[in-house]
Amino acid sequence: MLASSSTPHYEHRFTLYGHTQAVTSLKFSPNGLLLASASSDTSVIIWNALTGVHYKTLQGHTEGVNDVAWSDDSVYVASGSDDYSVRIWNVERGIQVKSFTGHNNHVFCVNYNLQSNLLASGSFDETVKIWDVLRGTILRSISAHSDPVTSVSFSHDGTIIVTSSFDGLARIWDTTSGQCLKTIVEPQSHHPCVSVSFTPNAQYILCSTLDSTIRLWDYRTSRCVKTFKGHKNDLWAIGACFVTTNPAGNWVLSGSEDHKVYLWNLQTREAVQVLEGHTDVVLSVATHPTRNIIASGAIHSDLGIRLWFDEPNPEVNGVR
Repeated sequence: MLASSSTPHYEHRFTLYGHTQAVTSLKFSPNGLLLASASSDTSVIIWNALTGVHYKTLQGHTEGVNDVAWSDDSVYVASGSDDYSVRIWNVERGIQVKSFTGHNNHVFCVNYNLQSNLLASGSFDETVKIWDVLRGTILRSISAHSDPVTSVSFSHDGTIIVTSSFDGLARIWDTTSGQCLKTIVEPQSHHPCVSVSFTPNAQYILCSTLDSTIRLWDYRTSRCVKTFKGHKNDLWAIGACFVTTNPAGNWVLSGSEDHKVYLWNLQTREAVQVLEGHTDVVLSVATHPTRNIIASGAIHSDLGIRLWFDEPNPEVNGVR
């Protein structure tokens, strides 16, 4: 990693219009070609990740969509909705191929394991369900938390799952047995935990809580090793993620209720860039798997998804 003076230089390049209500989730496809966006308007839209051109609109949910996740082969997108269902879509064909029912309240989060044979979903019914994708059956239903489940993610090898909840806890689960292996709680803060994910090496977890703080935890020792502050987050379930594609360093990325997007240096915890341009709460952010591209989406009065690039613009440089 370069010295802490190295900073990202993301610039806004495209604004993508198509949704009519809040943009709740953004995810780049693993092959880097497409971007999926979920919205309270009940739709999922698929975009060209590099040009921002509309590709497909996936319609079928009857209530707002809260989250989307890609299968590892970039063929399928899973979505979780306020209509209590989890649906799987063939992106190229633009059609729903499966619908999973079993939750009895809003489905707030979904994620595949790396092999994409399992799908985990978290709900306002306080459970996490692990689905056999091929059969469409529930392999395990876990009474995970005492409040709505806000995020769920597999580790890279799929052996463990991390969840977060409005109850203020993050928990680690054994995928096979459903046993709780660890509960993480910040003693000085009982604020709702609205997002959690593993670091790429699965040694740590990144937790966003409604005290305008993002914490990096060594979950094996239950020790908070870093905190990231400066953004505003005390009301909305704003997720955070890692940027690992930039040679200048690894960044932590988050939206904010002050209408901005923040990047912090993972090592020094310094805010190294603040992206301005949105005009409402930035609810969702995503990072491209191989390119220095960020997507961000907001709520209510600002329905344009913004694509930010930290790389040369071919049009400016006269290169096609």
